[in-house]
Amino acid sequence: MVVMDVPVRELLFSLARDAKVNVDVHSDIKGHVTLNAVNQTLSQILDRIAEQVPLRYTLENGRLVVRPDTPYLQTYRVDYLNISRDNRTSIHVASQISTTGMASVQGENSVSAGSGGSVDNNSITAVRSESRHHFWETLTRNILAILGEEVEAGAVMAEAGGDTVIVNREAGLITVRATARQHRQIRTYLERVLTSVRRQVLIEATVVEVQLKDEYQFGVDWSLLTEGSNGFSFDQSLLGSNLSTPPFFLLKYTNIGGTLGDITAALRTLQTFGDVKVLSSPKIMAINNQTALLKVVDNLVYFTVEADTVTGQSVATTTFTTTVNTVPVGFIMSVTPQINREDMVILNVRPSISRVTGYVEDPNPALADADVVSRIPEIQVREMESILRIGSGQTAVLGGLIQDDVNLQDSGLPLLRRVPLVGRLFNYKHNNIRKSELVIFLRPRVIRNASIEDELSDFSGYLEHPGQGQGKAGGAGVDKKGEAGT
Repeated sequence: MVVMDVPVRELLFSLARDAKVNVDVHSDIKGHVTLNAVNQTLSQILDRIAEQVPLRYTLENGRLVVRPDTPYLQTYRVDYLNISRDNRTSIHVASQISTTGMASVQGENSVSAGSGGSVDNNSITAVRSESRHHFWETLTRNILAILGEEVEAGAVMAEAGGDTVIVNREAGLITVRATARQHRQIRTYLERVLTSVRRQVLIEATVVEVQLKDEYQFGVDWSLLTEGSNGFSFDQSLLGSNLSTPPFFLLKYTNIGGTLGDITAALRTLQTFGDVKVLSSPKIMAINNQTALLKVVDNLVYFTVEADTVTGQSVATTTFTTTVNTVPVGFIMSVTPQINREDMVILNVRPSISRVTGYVEDPNPALADADVVSRIPEIQVREMESILRIGSGQTAVLGGLIQDDVNLQDSGLPLLRRVPLVGRLFNYKHNNIRKSELVIFLRPRVIRNASIEDELSDFSGYLEHPGQGQGKAGGAGVDKKGEAGT
């Protein structure tokens, strides 16, 4: 069928006659149509006509009804959490050095001092990250932007009256007043948005500490992993060729049998460089562009003591006040994934490991005069923050955090070493320094079907299946009192 600048009313009646259906055409339907249709159904032809003339139609029970494309209400289901999240993280490194004497420094941050004065040399490095996830607010604004042309014109919407977008977050429903053409755009937009936000990824992380052997005091030689046919290969170097390359590298492992290997193979290879100790091996599921936080810590409790001395006419009274403080010691990791259609994952990851290295005493003179000791823990923190892009199933390695572990060894003859003055001749002190490197393995796996019977079948062994544990005293998971056990 070929038509050239034909009145739309004549074309509609002709199509209804050929299709042997009844037709009702509104009196406001006007315009001309030009098209060439080959082997297309009636609905397909009507959709093409609606692109040239502002109309909408319904075809039910052999009756075709054609109306002007005026705004009407339509409800869409949006299954998403009624939640808004703000995430802010920061890493600060600051140092301050004071010197005495004459100095004069001019620049962006100028400092100066005269004779006998002091100069503060400050150095501050800070990395701040902020993410806002306001799904419903953003979705509403975007739908209003699609309706922006009619909203700005105001004529059609003013006649319709009421709100153009009605959002019910609790029920997960959005009702929109728009034309049929706009509803098609909104429907396409919602399908793409929901497809994107529903993507999720399983992130497997393994944090290990390698006590380096003497021949590997400069750190793990990762190039040795690629030698031979062990299945390992690198995608890029550790440092990269320019400043835009992130400080990490990709470690691909391909099993000789043709299936994807796991991080265990890399851990066995690391034993070549020293003793390997797994500090943490968390697995966490995260949805697209949502920050997931994993925290496995001990809240270390310590007390700070304040002394307040009041001097009277004859005596001085000292009052001590203790304050309870807690500091988390352990492993904390936050990760924000972005997953595209090709299963490439962009990760904003920040692992942090802390431990107690010792205690220091509060040098407050008031506490010393009262013979009160307040011990404050010294916390060592090793953390990094990076943005990296890896494919589903690939393993990224973040390494290079090397530290010295100093172990003071005191040995000698059991009795003579304690003799005054001459005991030092029979005593031997040695500082045993060992280097250790912190290595973090990250492997994301894009999950299409989050089911224990499908893509998460590897974890089925950790769950109790129906029928298991029956016949035990109190039943499975229920104590003798009939209450749910832990």
